[in-house]
Amino acid sequence: MSKKKNYEELSQQIIKKIGGKDNVVSVTHCMTRLRFNLKDMSAPDSAGIKQLDGVVGVANSGGQYQIVIGPAVADVYEVVVKHLGAGMAEGVVENDAETESDLQNTSKKRIIDRIFDYLAGSLTPLIPILLTASLFKTLAAIIGPSLLNLVSTKSDLYKVFTFVGDAGFYFLPIFVGYTAAKKLKISIPIGMMLGAVLVHPTLISMAAKSTHFTVYGLPTTAMNYSSTVLPILLSIWVMSYVERAFRRFSPSTLQVFLVPFGTMAVMLPVSLVVLAPLGGYLGQYLSDGIIALGKVAGPLAVAVIGALFTFMVLSGMHVVLLSFLFVTFPAAGSDSLILPGILAASWAGTGVAMACWYKFKNRKNKELTIGYIVTWFLGGVGEPLLYGLSVPYKTPLVAGAIAGGITGLVAGFLNLTAYVLNTSNGIYGIAAFIGGSSWNYIALGITILVALIAGFATMMFFKLDEGQVEKNANN
Repeated sequence: MSKKKNYEELSQQIIKKIGGKDNVVSVTHCMTRLRFNLKDMSAPDSAGIKQLDGVVGVANSGGQYQIVIGPAVADVYEVVVKHLGAGMAEGVVENDAETESDLQNTSKKRIIDRIFDYLAGSLTPLIPILLTASLFKTLAAIIGPSLLNLVSTKSDLYKVFTFVGDAGFYFLPIFVGYTAAKKLKISIPIGMMLGAVLVHPTLISMAAKSTHFTVYGLPTTAMNYSSTVLPILLSIWVMSYVERAFRRFSPSTLQVFLVPFGTMAVMLPVSLVVLAPLGGYLGQYLSDGIIALGKVAGPLAVAVIGALFTFMVLSGMHVVLLSFLFVTFPAAGSDSLILPGILAASWAGTGVAMACWYKFKNRKNKELTIGYIVTWFLGGVGEPLLYGLSVPYKTPLVAGAIAGGITGLVAGFLNLTAYVLNTSNGIYGIAAFIGGSSWNYIALGITILVALIAGFATMMFFKLDEGQVEKNANN
């Protein structure tokens, strides 16, 4: 009961300090953060919000005001929505038409912020699917011939784990059709249906034979869009304008069938002839570019990601990096650049946190740091470590960047490779590197060991000013 009361008080304080209910256009959440779309981004009292019990930190990125809560974010979100009203929950609309405040808010956003906001809102909700799918594929690899050889590839258990893991990636266009349509506040069922069209067995079969066909007489070439995100992201974006046009101009008595049918009828040629092939080609070029960068820059490219990834998270730019990963991984089937760099940054930051625990004199700070590390390791949530330790004390942020760069360089030289698309953190992130030759496991072990040692050793050279942080917190 006290927990619920705390969430009530916390939620009311958050709403008050972001400028009140009238300043909120919509709210959603990811695995650790409340994400607000606000009318006036200058209204929130960030200093006051940071002082609230239950808030880890704040960030302003991707056109959103973000409040870092941690693992309890879903519970806090429920109470926030209760006070704001269900219509404020992103994707939950009482009237499908855009409100005037939505349009005004959109017109004020910079294009780059709108793009980041769309990507984040469409891709972040997919993390539970990708995590679950990657863990099933990891289990199949562990018990199968590639590692422990407990079962053969013909075993029913191996087959079940494999096709469940594959399903999470193969049907990405349908999943993105859901999340993107929800983000843009348009028909979710039609968004999913458009995604299903892109992975229909007939289209996949035609793509395998490089078959040319027409849509309403317009020529196009069948392509395999399974495990892709760009084709459906582009399609849903255009579909949002098409659906709203039908909703605006259709007679109210005919909207129930004319809006969904008319939207799909228009989107078939737009998607299959123009947008989906465009997204497919863009994805291929992007994939080739990332792979070429890895080959040209080699270990240095992994080192750059390892050094800068934490700063990318702070700025919201990590969404773009993960978007690249969603595009390039299915095409290449593995990754020796982005995921190794993220692993380097993540584990190096943990080594830094261990050094901070060792250097802290204040018992409370020691306990908090251990809590941050355990939350990261077992919960897969890194924001408490970032906003509770690295950002307030500053020197851990710098030490983590240095250690992450060193670790990334080592991972690059060892050619550490991820064979499973897994964007999770903590111990669960290791699952991405299950596969390949036995050398890959050795490279993984060496990389993690180097990260912990480099992080710990680097932080020992930096000052950790407990007094200054406590002074700032009390001001």
